[in-house]
Parts: sequence; structure tokens; C-alpha cells
Amino acid sequence: MTALSFVARRHYREGPMLHKTSYMRGFHILATDGEIGHVDDFLVNESWTVQYLVVDTSNWLGGKSVLISTSKLDAVSSPDKEIRVQMSRSEIEHSPSVATANIELIETLPPIVII
Repeated sequence: MTALSFVARRHYREGPMLHKTSYMRGFHILATDGEIGHVDDFLVNESWTVQYLVVDTSNWLGGKSVLISTSKLDAVSSPDKEIRVQMSRSEIEHSPSVATANIELIETLPPIVII
């Protein structure tokens, strides 16, 4: 399955259901073998496509904030406030954190001064 781009796969009369990312913060993450954390934030690319979920696993012993690619998403359940992912809890626990991931966040780049 391709990235959901945060469009629920349930279709109504008027097309796909869209979600605000602010509403989806706090949704529970369900791995293939149980719950592992909740959505804390989203990382988007320059084309405004959501690339990663930032998932807070701090409720678990040794938990941290990790990145989950949207290509690993399986289903979104708005009524249950859950997102199912095609990863085990162990895979999520060993996912890169925002600090260690091989990505460059625009917020961490030095400012550009135009004279």
C-alpha cells in the first residue's frame, strides 16, 4: 500500500475523508503486535507531502520519539483515534529518532541573511 497522505481509505459520497494533522496528534499507534505510542508530530517535504510520523513511545520503558515512514501505515481509524502500522513494536522501538535520522530539518539549518 502506498503512503496514506493522511487520507482515510474510507470513501463517502463526496470522496476521501481528509484529516487535520492537529486532530490526529495523539492518535494511538498500533503495531502488528500491540500498541506502542502516539502521534506527536508530522514531517512534511517541500511538496507538502507527509513523509514521517513523529511517534512518542515514552509511555514504554526506554521510550523516545521515533520516525515512522508513511509507507508503513496500514489504516487510520478516526472514531477510535488509532493508526495501524505494518511494523512490530520492536521495529518501531529501533526506528531512528528525529535527532539521529538521516534527514535535514529546515528548522535546524542556519538562517540565511540577504543583504
